[in-house]
Amino acid sequence: MKTDTIVKNTLSIIGFPFKLTNMLINQKRKVKEIGELVEVNSRKIHTIVSGNNDSKPTVILDAGLSSCSFDWCYIQPEIAKFARVLSFDRAGYGWSSPSKGTNTSEDVVDDLTLVLEKLDIKPPYILVGHSFGGLNMRLFASKYPEKVVALILIDAVHENRYLSKEWDDVRKKGHQKNLNLFRLGYITSGVGLPRLLKQPVGRRYLPEPFQKPISYIGYHPKSFEAVYKEFLHSEQSAMQVTSSKPLYQNLSIRILSSNNSDPTWIEHQQLLCNLSNNTRQIKTDNGHSIHLENPDLVIHTIQELCEEVELSI
Repeated sequence: MKTDTIVKNTLSIIGFPFKLTNMLINQKRKVKEIGELVEVNSRKIHTIVSGNNDSKPTVILDAGLSSCSFDWCYIQPEIAKFARVLSFDRAGYGWSSPSKGTNTSEDVVDDLTLVLEKLDIKPPYILVGHSFGGLNMRLFASKYPEKVVALILIDAVHENRYLSKEWDDVRKKGHQKNLNLFRLGYITSGVGLPRLLKQPVGRRYLPEPFQKPISYIGYHPKSFEAVYKEFLHSEQSAMQVTSSKPLYQNLSIRILSSNNSDPTWIEHQQLLCNLSNNTRQIKTDNGHSIHLENPDLVIHTIQELCEEVELSI
């Protein structure tokens, strides 16, 4: 990462006119944050909180790799009708400040814990994680089992996906290819090459009023830094989850799985079904982004667990 940063800075010096142009475009297209910026360890974490403040439990949403809080644009407004809900941008994404160190699941959990304290959002929590966000939410549930009453994993990755010892040659080549792409995006983001190639971080299209903001944050250099660091440190995140304490065996868990036909992905989804004795898998005909393709299913699953939890409180 240090060498990559040196190369990035060198390229920015050599291509200073391009860097300046990119900075001016970013400034011109700058959009104010939609939610609230919460200060955490001299950094800002962007959060969106909605719904009834007296509702129990609070639903926490964590998006996948390269995505931000806007990924929940269909989900959060509906959940807010029956519960309090928090979505947030991990370090470097959206309007959140970049981190100076790693971007691992442990870092996400630490930031989220401080955000919840600052906002005075008390447990119990229902955690919802999509893809890479599933690792983060599982680690949170492991570290704070007394605070978590349910867990929903939306086509979440299993830690084995990022453990190099589990890879075959195909997976190894695929991982290296993605790493090289994220590295290139990070190195060239300052001079605006990703913008020229129309390759932003995260979603390209979302409904209004989110389209204009994602056109701004998707090309911001810190977004490219965030996704590169998360992917670069993904094995470390996987090891953090692997070494964490097992979840409570009576914890209510729902596994929403896509129509991915890859045998390894199917195997990993089945492994997630063994996280507790109260885990149920819901197989869908949707692609990886179930929460965008079939938001009603996700909303129904969250509401069902909210009602289940409220009856037990």
